[in-house]
Amino acid sequence: MRIKINNLVIQARESTEHCDFTEAITFIFGPVSTGKSTVARLIDYCLGGKLERTPAIQKEFLSAKLTLELGSYECVLERGAHDTQAVRVTWSDGMEDIGSTNAPLTATGKPVVFDGVFNLSDLLFHLSGVEPIKVRQRSRDPESPMIRLSFRDVWRYCYLDQAHLDSSCFRLEDPFRGRKSQDAMRFFTGLHSERLSQLEVDLYRTIDDQHGKREAVEQIRQFMDRFSLGSELDVAGQLQETKRELREAEAKRELLEQNRIVTVHPTDPLRAQLRQLGEQMAGLQTAAADSESMIDEQKALRAELMTAKIKSGRVEQAGSVLSKVDYKRCPQCGTCIESRQRIESTCYLCCSDVAEDTPSTSIELEAARREINDRIDQITDSINRRKLALEKTHRKLGHVRQTKSELDRQLQIELSRYDSAYVESIRTIDRLIATLVERAKTIKRLEEMPRAISDLLEEAGGLQGKIDRLRKDIQDERIQLRVGNENAKAIARRFKEIMLAVQFPGVSADDEVVLDPKNWKPLVVHGDQEWGFWDAGSGGKKTLFNVCYALAIHEVAQERGMPVPSILVIDSPTKNISEDENPELVQSLYREIYRFASEGTAHRTQFLLIDSDIVCPEKDIAGFSQRRMAGDDEAPRLISYYDGP
Repeated sequence: MRIKINNLVIQARESTEHCDFTEAITFIFGPVSTGKSTVARLIDYCLGGKLERTPAIQKEFLSAKLTLELGSYECVLERGAHDTQAVRVTWSDGMEDIGSTNAPLTATGKPVVFDGVFNLSDLLFHLSGVEPIKVRQRSRDPESPMIRLSFRDVWRYCYLDQAHLDSSCFRLEDPFRGRKSQDAMRFFTGLHSERLSQLEVDLYRTIDDQHGKREAVEQIRQFMDRFSLGSELDVAGQLQETKRELREAEAKRELLEQNRIVTVHPTDPLRAQLRQLGEQMAGLQTAAADSESMIDEQKALRAELMTAKIKSGRVEQAGSVLSKVDYKRCPQCGTCIESRQRIESTCYLCCSDVAEDTPSTSIELEAARREINDRIDQITDSINRRKLALEKTHRKLGHVRQTKSELDRQLQIELSRYDSAYVESIRTIDRLIATLVERAKTIKRLEEMPRAISDLLEEAGGLQGKIDRLRKDIQDERIQLRVGNENAKAIARRFKEIMLAVQFPGVSADDEVVLDPKNWKPLVVHGDQEWGFWDAGSGGKKTLFNVCYALAIHEVAQERGMPVPSILVIDSPTKNISEDENPELVQSLYREIYRFASEGTAHRTQFLLIDSDIVCPEKDIAGFSQRRMAGDDEAPRLISYYDGP
């Protein structure tokens, strides 16, 4: 798939900037925040991607125009800063085939220019002279329509952006984009056929059908467990028991018709039950009243103890305060008593005999205080227990009262319908018979549930055979696609050779690289261990892993004529790899890139390399160019006049 980028024109608010690209390698380097990565992003933007809105883009960018070659066509892609729906495409084959159109990013209901071309992706494939494969729009949905593979899925292997270089292996870990990347690899290698696609759809549909039946079985079982219906044998037993009770009820009715002498009225048991409930209510009410009375007494006792505790403390405090007071006047009438002669063992205020007072010790006071507190706590605990018992009694009383009320209503209804003991008995037995008949009908219907479970399990088991057959057919179909398998194996071999050439840490000649066409995730097998991108560890190894894998795909595609676009954009191939700490690793990586670029055929792969420092090729390569972006007059930024974040 021949794609060659010639020129990128950026229209800013105050200038027009040009970026020219050579047919072999264009190396853009320089310090950060000078617009290096924006060059690659604008190329991606013109090819239908999204643009990262950096401050410079937000403030100065107006439009971009990308000149490139698609197959035998000279094309110009134009897209403004705010064009979110379409890209302007102009093409010419140098003769009579000239055209221009606004190619929508999302497919429309009618062709854009050519038959079968509905969006930008279809137009890029058409101009490149490549017919993409058709894949399911939603791979897990068997009813999803077949659509062409998107150019964006293919472009993922041609543009290694800086943001995802060390965090994603071509989106293979993404549940949605991963399947698109797998479709792109099938397209590259030829491991795809319409029959294979249909077999995979049938397999997914059958697996979903099997899962649906098993889920239905589980839901029916949960329903039966919830209502204690049991298994098919249990339901059959319930049906037989109901039929037996029905026969007994019918026999009892027949006996009532034969013998109309009724010894016990049907409502007598109900009245006896009501009398029992009345006695139970009276007992509960008495118990509740006793509990409430006892609680009130204990509350009063607790209050007295608390009051006594407070008064005792106050008396003790008052005694200690007033014991040392020397009165000069009577506190009652105010008469001066200083001249009164004091007599021992008498109060000089009231002249009463004073008993010898032995003050309580602190230990006795503390013991008395603790005893009162313990007594208060015991009474409080007793009150709480009695309250809980009282609440329980009230709840039980309410339940008994409600039950008695319902039975009272039922008794009134029964008495209002009473004609005679015989009629009442007949009505009672008729209600029982009707209940049993309806119960038998319900159980008869429920009897179908266990049978449905058995049928669904048999159907699910039968589908397993179909699943195994479809998997065998898919395997046979893949075996027939031998060329595609050889292409996949060639990519794995070349991937290992490149990793050894760049001295990838942890990879030796004894290791084996496996590329499984089921998931297209490359793995390195070392003895009984295997690891891939997600097990590489450091960000530098992950970056190196992605770059080496992309080189392997493009080199095998160039050798075997696989429909991989002949361009590779790598933004920061030495991301997380220090040239000071790993100079040999950096040199060997670029040496391998330059080897691939110099050994290409007439339709060799075009490289756009972006890095902070340049690593020049050891030998001259035709078509090698470099551009430094440093923000000065000799090496201006991408937008030359802009000086900002």
